[in-house]
Amino acid sequence: VVEENNPIDVCNIYVFSGIVAYIYSRYELAAALVQKRHELEKNMSRTQLKCGVTAFYGGLIFLAMAHNSSEFEWASKVSNVLSKVECFEQIGKSNNEHKLLLLEAEIKSRIGEND
Repeated sequence: VVEENNPIDVCNIYVFSGIVAYIYSRYELAAALVQKRHELEKNMSRTQLKCGVTAFYGGLIFLAMAHNSSEFEWASKVSNVLSKVECFEQIGKSNNEHKLLLLEAEIKSRIGEND
C-alpha cells in the first residue's frame, strides 16, 4: 500500500498503527506515526477524521509524550487536540462526549488534579 502511494490507505495505516503503538506503551513510535499522518494530510484535500477517533487517540499519545518529556511542544499539541475533540463533541455529542470527558480527565490526572 505504501509503495502504491495511496494517501488514504497510508493515513489509515498510520492511524491504526499509532493506536496499537499507544496501547502497547510505545509512545515515541505512536507520536511519530501521528506526526507522519499529519505531514501526509497537509497534501490531501480531505483528511481521515474518523468521527473524532484520530483526534482522541492523538491527544492520548501527546499526553503520554508530555508526561515523559519536558518539551512544551507536546503540551501545545494536547491543547490543539482538545479543541478539536470539543468541536467533534458539539457536532455529535452521543459519539464524542465520552472521548472529551476521558481526555479532560486524563489531562487533569497528568497535572495532579484528582477530584
